[in-house]
Amino acid sequence: MNDFFLATNRSIAVNDIEVRQIQMKDFDTLAAHAEPIKQFLKDKDHSDEILTELFAAHGMQVISTIACVTDLDNQSLFKLASNEQAFKQLLKTVFLVNQAYFKYEKPKHGAIKAQTSEATWFDSFQFLVSMGHQHSEIMEMTYGAFDGYVKAASKMHRQGIINSAVAARVAQADKKGFETFKKDMSSD
Repeated sequence: MNDFFLATNRSIAVNDIEVRQIQMKDFDTLAAHAEPIKQFLKDKDHSDEILTELFAAHGMQVISTIACVTDLDNQSLFKLASNEQAFKQLLKTVFLVNQAYFKYEKPKHGAIKAQTSEATWFDSFQFLVSMGHQHSEIMEMTYGAFDGYVKAASKMHRQGIINSAVAARVAQADKKGFETFKKDMSSD
């Protein structure tokens, strides 16, 4: 899905069933059911054979995950599961619409383990709040939009650190030139 799909909280209809993006306020509910699915699908495609294996291994989690992003209850989903192709099409759409969650990203090389293990959701929320977002709007974001904003804000934050380091180095090397640079930056 593209950035605008994620940012505008769009959905996709499959056979008159609306498949929504998961919002941050409901993320804990989805993740409780969907994490085993995400782990099962790691490094696998969404072929019909794989989805059959997935349903055999994690049927209740599949049903509960779909219930989180549609208006169908468990009973309706079990009934729909009797039509294997329609059910697989719905499940593939759930993965597509919520690919920001279901795609598996390998950890970047050089990531510090201690920082990763100590990080919490509040750290991510605080980071976005420090960048100007409000808690209420973060909770209404889709997971995909949340993930995108965290990545963009992190990129901007890192660039700010680099810019500060460059400015400090220039100031130390050429004080007169740095004063001229500051005046240029301050003028309208």
